[in-house]
Amino acid sequence: MSDAILETRGLAAGYGKKRVIFGIDLALKKGEVLLVLGHNGAGKTTLMQAIFGLLKPMDGQVLLDGRDITGRTPAANVHDGVAFVPQGHGIFRTLSVRDNLELGGFVEEEKDKLPERIQTVYELFPVLKERQNQIGGTMSGGQQQMLAIGMALMHAPRVLILDEPSIGLAPNLVERVMQSIRQINERFGTSILMVEQNVQYSLPIAHRATVIKTGEVVYNGDPAPLGDHVKLMTLF
Repeated sequence: MSDAILETRGLAAGYGKKRVIFGIDLALKKGEVLLVLGHNGAGKTTLMQAIFGLLKPMDGQVLLDGRDITGRTPAANVHDGVAFVPQGHGIFRTLSVRDNLELGGFVEEEKDKLPERIQTVYELFPVLKERQNQIGGTMSGGQQQMLAIGMALMHAPRVLILDEPSIGLAPNLVERVMQSIRQINERFGTSILMVEQNVQYSLPIAHRATVIKTGEVVYNGDPAPLGDHVKLMTLF
């Protein structure tokens, strides 16, 4: 029996008639952080969108707990415990921090759990508690990224998909966000599938790594060897 909570088998997707990813096999194990690396245009975001249901696959399968969920709607995936944080933060920029978090929990049927989850988010990201009444769009990029992740946590997902959480952030904020991702994984046992380009800060928190080049997997395994710049460049 597979210990993967989320899998893709031969997954192909793209835009119009153009395929961007070709036959991707990927397996996120329960309780791990799986890092997906690749150059710009390699197909990483396309892969994440096809997994989450934002993009209809052209071929292959997406499996959750061994069940075929290929092409299922994002709403159904959220209801089944999968959360997705896209590039560019994905917050409601005209609403307060607290309002954003409350909206993040809209799918939770047991509404009495939401206050406790807001407090959990504040523990992970103390700056959000300090700024809970501030309008989201007026915060820094790093704070908005923390808020986007916090919103995703409001329905206690089993699987958290992150698409370049460090993009556009200063190095000190990148490190803070990565530490928070590690904490989410360790504290809640959340399985995390993360696309990143910042190898320096993302490799240390990963249990395994997959490298995609021009839409195909060229490496899958221990992240440690990818710390070797020369090795990594041969894959890219």
